[in-house]
Amino acid sequence: MTDVLALREWGERLRGCSRPAEVARCLASAVAALVETRTCAVGVFLFDQARQSLLLAGRHPRDEAVSSELPAIPAWELDDPLAFSVHCGKACRVDSELYAGLPLSLEQLCADIEGHIRCAVVEPLTAPGNVVLGGVVMAFRSRVDILADHVRIVLDYAAAVLDVVTLKGRHHSIVNGLSEDCIRLEREAREARQRPEKSILGQSESMEEIRAMVVNISASDVPVLITGETGTGKEVVATAIHNASSRRQGPFVQINCAALPSNLLESELFGHRKGAFSGAEADHTGLLRSANGGTVLLDEIGDMPLNVQSKLLRVLQEHTVRPVGDIRSHAVNIRVLAATNRDMEEAVEQGVFRRDLFHRLALFHLKLPPLRERLGDLPILARHCLAQLSVRYQRPGLSIAPEAWAALRSLPYRGNVREFFSKLERAVIMMHKDATVISAEGILGEYSTCKYGKMRLHELVSTYESSVILEFMKFYENRKKDVSQSLGIPIRTLNHKLRRIVDCSSS
Repeated sequence: MTDVLALREWGERLRGCSRPAEVARCLASAVAALVETRTCAVGVFLFDQARQSLLLAGRHPRDEAVSSELPAIPAWELDDPLAFSVHCGKACRVDSELYAGLPLSLEQLCADIEGHIRCAVVEPLTAPGNVVLGGVVMAFRSRVDILADHVRIVLDYAAAVLDVVTLKGRHHSIVNGLSEDCIRLEREAREARQRPEKSILGQSESMEEIRAMVVNISASDVPVLITGETGTGKEVVATAIHNASSRRQGPFVQINCAALPSNLLESELFGHRKGAFSGAEADHTGLLRSANGGTVLLDEIGDMPLNVQSKLLRVLQEHTVRPVGDIRSHAVNIRVLAATNRDMEEAVEQGVFRRDLFHRLALFHLKLPPLRERLGDLPILARHCLAQLSVRYQRPGLSIAPEAWAALRSLPYRGNVREFFSKLERAVIMMHKDATVISAEGILGEYSTCKYGKMRLHELVSTYESSVILEFMKFYENRKKDVSQSLGIPIRTLNHKLRRIVDCSSS
């Protein structure tokens, strides 16, 4: 009866705990009181968030809060009986005579405890679902073989309580963190609605100029040509122009001119009459007419076929659209924005793009800089990206380690902002579910220590430098002048490094 009353009393105490540390301290006192053999000390160790280390969270006879300065016990250090027990999920008994010195777990537990430690018993704290949350270390001055059943009942109950408390704390942290991220995103969205140009992120001089031009050209209805490498944010700029204009209440229609063959592109843009061609079973309005009163973004316009270009020129000149198979033209009230990653002047010289259409579209020409030319904007882009990823993957409090920042600044970014966002997203997905700090290995991927771990520093630097140079040569199609300008090195230096790369490859 005494055991039953004691179990009920300790069960109520454990149930009243609201934090993992409280559960740990209460459990340490409970085990010390319930173990029949006189204990020297009892310690409760819990996993850290990343489940890489075990931390002393509560102990008896000292019931005060445990110092956070105590060193963590690596979970993979299986020579320590605590790490071994939680790794196997089974209890173990240890005789002190087997150790020249006390293991770290017993050393932390028995610090300032007088008397000789004869043996220790370690029990894993296993929650429902066989999830090991940590372990309980009991040190004795006399030999102990097994624990009484009522002690194991308390351990199981404490593990269940600890699981619930930990889960509540994690959910509370997630909700608070996500609330902060949502508030930040809502604030950015509100600013973007009030001042649409603010959606164009960056504080570099080039981006300040882009924002100023967006404000100026939004007041008119003239066409705008937006050029830049893949992933520089052309669609973001086009959206900002639309949202800042008087057409913001109208539709914003986008079409990728490179995604459809010539005949389908013409039909999608201008519409068609029923029976105009095989398969035209009904009238089709077309995207240009469906955007009446709004804005049309023609993405990848550099890949638009010449026959479609001529019809688009007529739309810009006459503000009318003639569907395929129709003899009538229909008036439209639209603003045309065009975007491409091609060199349009070169396309005009090659005869693949109409010169008159180019000059009509390029009345205002926005050239977006590549990310590698504005690396100072990385922190702003990262804050925005991490806020989105925190909400999307329910991972509040995301941050980037200093060494990961160094890795981010060293990459060539052929995919620009899109590549930068993708690297952060991949790193977040690959992180442990409880981790919040993005590491350099998560960013580098193929350049991680797993691949180059056995290299000396100068070999690693040389290998990475060669990879970057070769990537830039491929990107610029072996145009050394462009490569040297992008990397900020003289052509003579570039040639020297290329010869070294060739020599190393041949040897």
